[in-house]
Amino acid sequence: AKNFFVSMLTRDIELQDAILDLLDNCVDGAMRTRTKTLAERDSLEGFWAHIRYDERRFVIEDNCGGIPWKLAHEYAFRMGRPENTPSESGAIGVVGIGMKRAIFKMGRECHVHSNHEDDAFLVTIPPEWFDRDDLWEFKADREKPSTKEYGTILEITEPTEPTKLAFKDGSTFSENFPSIVGESYSYLIEKGFKILINKHPVKRKPVKLCFEANTDPKKKGQLIRPFIYKAKYDGVEVFMAVGYRSRLLTQEEQDDEKEVSFAAKEAGWTVVCNDRVVLSNDRTLKTGWGLGGVPNFHNQFSCIAGIVEFKSDDMAKLPVTTTKRGVDTSKDIYTLVRQRMQEGTRHFTRNTNRWKGFESELKDRFDRLSFLDLVDVKEIAKRLPLTSVRGE
Repeated sequence: AKNFFVSMLTRDIELQDAILDLLDNCVDGAMRTRTKTLAERDSLEGFWAHIRYDERRFVIEDNCGGIPWKLAHEYAFRMGRPENTPSESGAIGVVGIGMKRAIFKMGRECHVHSNHEDDAFLVTIPPEWFDRDDLWEFKADREKPSTKEYGTILEITEPTEPTKLAFKDGSTFSENFPSIVGESYSYLIEKGFKILINKHPVKRKPVKLCFEANTDPKKKGQLIRPFIYKAKYDGVEVFMAVGYRSRLLTQEEQDDEKEVSFAAKEAGWTVVCNDRVVLSNDRTLKTGWGLGGVPNFHNQFSCIAGIVEFKSDDMAKLPVTTTKRGVDTSKDIYTLVRQRMQEGTRHFTRNTNRWKGFESELKDRFDRLSFLDLVDVKEIAKRLPLTSVRGE
């Protein structure tokens, strides 16, 4: 029964993740239509997505090229990804249910306007579609463009009751959602992609790691730098860095609940697949904490953060769940890389234990250091003397 199908499809996805699914489609469109020059620079300059919502409706509009008719007919509006659908470079969707699931999650009436360079069309999902078990197709009509640029407008005009509550002005969702988007799309915003939520630009929230420059070659002693690992495994490129994200907290600061809860939020591991953050600041077994000699996360380790990036043209090889907001820990590549994540984490937890009691003396040293995000660390890594790892 369709009712069962729709309810099961939307049961395990949060509202924020459903909207991020729609944003992913905007980015996929930008990747598909950007010029050769932008692709060579790995840039998304000039592309944008605007999200507007209130208790009456939800709209997401972009200038990312629109949906080609062939793609709409054979893939975009089908329930699941046909076997022979080719992968798109830089995309992240695997199973082909993201847009439909997001629509079903949020409302009971939807209009999708697409203005592609070849043609423009409107697909309508009316309320009766949800009520009739025999109605599985969506009606599509050719139309005059609803947007001046090549792009897509998706509008939900009959939100569900939980969605209305979330979209209320001043709700917890409205307060937190921009920050979640800034975190999830930090690396795409860095590449020039602009996101607005109710007319307000979204600011990126990158992970930054401490990198100490070698200003005095005669000075002996180790520099405070991240543990870095790079690999290529079965068509997937991996870049990993873990280190200090801030100075070490003193015992008094660790005992201060407010100080610690704020600091701990930014600690832990962040996992990125094809430029989308799929797991943020994780401090659990999932990212190796409490496994293989790595201690469980504790307040004294709130100064430690790591980031691991997976890139592949074959989306099925990425260690990401169907919601695209979680890590599939059963993937071989993730099992392999997690061992390196643990190795790096162990290095800094041991160091933190060694420096216990000397936090105040180290403060001045940390105050003089640079804190670099993933893009800068990757650039510097090209010039660092890394050691080859046996067997990989």
